[in-house]
Parts: sequence; structure tokens; C-alpha cells
Amino acid sequence: MKRALLAALSVLSLHSAAAFAQAGPPRPVQGTVTAATDSSLTITKADGQSETVALLPNRTINVTAPVAVDQIAPGSYVATANMTQADGTGVSQELRVYPPGSPAFNVNRPMDASGQLIMTNGTVNTVVKSDGGRVLTVNYGSGTRQILVKPELQVVLVSPGTSDMVKPGVKLSVAAFRFTPDAPPRQIITIAKADLK
Repeated sequence: MKRALLAALSVLSLHSAAAFAQAGPPRPVQGTVTAATDSSLTITKADGQSETVALLPNRTINVTAPVAVDQIAPGSYVATANMTQADGTGVSQELRVYPPGSPAFNVNRPMDASGQLIMTNGTVNTVVKSDGGRVLTVNYGSGTRQILVKPELQVVLVSPGTSDMVKPGVKLSVAAFRFTPDAPPRQIITIAKADLK
């Protein structure tokens, strides 16, 4: 569940909410690459089963690594899945930070049918220390949302990767999605920095 949420979060943080709403969360294929060509990857999943995934021309490679929560400062661009509390604020469940110059697609919308799990992408206006952690005020373009980041939450820094990183022996996640039924599909390939060979 956590890896699936991270894959969906990575996709939505790079692309519009409208696309995500129309297509639904992408189904990621996760595992270790056992064979790679210019057009496909064969991935052995955790259950031992293999799946061959066609590589799409429209694809992005992301490299993720843990980063200390105190590295989030005003001006940081973040993408977070956060659970709505009774007072209307959110508590982050997953949080990704992007380097300067990354594509920015601001959004604040439900991620599930309950409407309580919210995807918020935007620029951090303020960071305030509290007894429960750090409270980020995230500007998503048409408004702001206060989101609590607890000390135990692992924050992830996302950086651009390169195609030569995608090779046998590397663990990764591949998610495909469409903007609309008529649009060409796209892929996000996500690799943890610790898994690079």
C-alpha cells in the first residue's frame, strides 16, 4: 500500500489533477529488473512472478532519497498525501520534496472516495515548529492548507534520473497513466537512490 501510494503521489505531483481524476491512480509494477531492452523491462515482483512492461516514449525517471524534515523551508515545492483532521487541517502520510526548477502542478483534491485523504501540491509559505512536529502552510495556487509533518514521517527528496539507471539488478517501480482516453500514455519510473547499482 505504501509503495503504491508513493507511486501515485509521484505521478500526481508531476502532472495535473484533472488527468489523475479521469484515469484514476496508476497501477504500479514494482520489483527487480531482470532484463532490459530499449522497449521493455522484465521485472520480478515480490511474489516471485515476472512481468514484462513495455517502455513508453513519454516517460520520466525519478530518483528518491530520504531527506531530513528540517530541510523543508519556505519556498520548497512539496507533494503530500495528507489526512484531513476535524479542524480542517491535514496530517501528512507521505511527503515528497522537489528540487528547484522541477515541474510544478499545484493541486489540492481528494485522493480516495472518502474525501479525507487529500493530495496537496504546492509551495511552502511558512514552516512552524510545534509539539507534534512541523506545520507547513502550503500554497496550492487557489488557496493554502496547513499540514502537520510528524517527526517520524520519512520525507523523500525526488531528483531527476537518467535512462542508464534502468538496468538489470535495480529495484524500481513503473506506473503508467493517461491524461485522457485519447491522449498517449505516459510512465513514471521511480528508483530509490539506495537501490542504484
